Amino acid sequence: MPKPEIVEPLKEGQRVTVLVEAKGADHDDIEHTMPAGSVGIIDSIVAHPLPQGVTYTVWIPVNEKEGRGIVNVFDHSDGQITDFLSPTVNA
Repeated sequence: MPKPEIVEPLKEGQRVTVLVEAKGADHDDIEHTMPAGSVGIIDSIVAHPLPQGVTYTVWIPVNEKEGRGIVNVFDHSDGQITDFLSPTVNA
């Protein structure tokens, strides 16, 4: 089965706006809920066979100076990546 294409212009290390609420635990296992519109950084982009498709792993800082944040993964089975992530301008 063919792998889906990676959406341009999204790339690893890029700051993005997370368009949906994101939930997860930080490295101290403290749960956080980040509102839609939070800024995240793409940690990795990996293409897998369908139905998973391309995965975009995003670190969303809770406190960037302390290195505290959560990780969310978005993939093809969730829907169009552009419904979840948008390039951040001037960030």
